Amino acid sequence: MAFVSATAPATAPASATIFISVASAVRASTCPQSRRLLLAPLHAAKGAKSVPVEVVLDSKVKGKKKKGSGAGNLPGALEVEIREAQEYLDSDEQEPVPENFPFEILDEEGMSVVILKRDFKDEKIEVTVSMPNLEGGPEFDDEDGEGDGESAGKDNDDDEEEDESAGESSISLKVVVSKASGPKLEFTCTAFREEITIDDMLIVESTNTNDDGEEKFPYEGPEFTELPVNVQKGLFKYLEQRGVTLPATNYMHDYMVTKQAQEYIRWMTKLKDFVKQ
Repeated sequence: MAFVSATAPATAPASATIFISVASAVRASTCPQSRRLLLAPLHAAKGAKSVPVEVVLDSKVKGKKKKGSGAGNLPGALEVEIREAQEYLDSDEQEPVPENFPFEILDEEGMSVVILKRDFKDEKIEVTVSMPNLEGGPEFDDEDGEGDGESAGKDNDDDEEEDESAGESSISLKVVVSKASGPKLEFTCTAFREEITIDDMLIVESTNTNDDGEEKFPYEGPEFTELPVNVQKGLFKYLEQRGVTLPATNYMHDYMVTKQAQEYIRWMTKLKDFVKQ
């Protein structure tokens, strides 16, 4: 089990709070963004490097023939995929940990999630970060530029469409806030490049069974979007104060894109080793 740690002071400066400093963030940006009213109080202006080069880890073998990977040559096809994924990974520049990043990163090799942990006052914060949902990102480059003429003729149009849709990629977060005793707060969030949305919020009791072992069905409250607007905004602010901010989630988005490429290579290598035995 391999862990990567990145820690910073437990409290972030006021300038890191997006909800109350949108104006200053916009002035510092090269591309100011408009602010939405309800579900997107956590906004950040898009900077020059806000949308990295991303990759959809779908096989390019289907519909194409590559050198050394003719029909039925599965090991050859896997070799090509592994090589191209490694080339992408070698060219990928991992962003440095942002200033005042408050979490410890627990990254176990071979797993599809990364765990973030921190203490905040008398609370323990744990964030489970899932692999990114990559919308419209480019595939690995075709090593020899092969492909039919029709596909080649559409390259420019495809590039424009990919640039427009790449910014829609996101990561899913499960944020659990707990204290020494009592219930926990559990948030399900989606982090985009310019906003974080709360999809659901639950109060999780310590046990869902009574003394007789019978399952209980506690009232779970209304849907998050049905809460009063001021309560919704207060919960966004609550998460910000505990470190769930756009700078943190944007960094984790880039981190998870890189992790996905690493895990893809490991998975492909295992498959190649198995079929060659």
